[in-house]
Amino acid sequence: MFISTDRMYILQICMVQSSVITVKVPDQLKEKMKQVKVNWSEYIRECVQKKIDEQKKKAASVKLDEIRKRAKPVSEEELLSWIREGRER
Repeated sequence: MFISTDRMYILQICMVQSSVITVKVPDQLKEKMKQVKVNWSEYIRECVQKKIDEQKKKAASVKLDEIRKRAKPVSEEELLSWIREGRER
């Protein structure tokens, strides 16, 4: 559904069994969107999911870095012994 209000367009996107979000774009951008054959709802859903995935990875990376900082160093000998133990199992 597109509604023109004061030279801005409102683009409503329905997500399956979910909420509706609204995106405002300037007239010029709206016209450019019309010229390109793209399913904009699907495209925006994919972009949102990618951003969520990026943020989750970034948060996991920060947590991993924090764990690494707290962990004590492991000697090469201890590491090799763990490898040998794993092979024996």
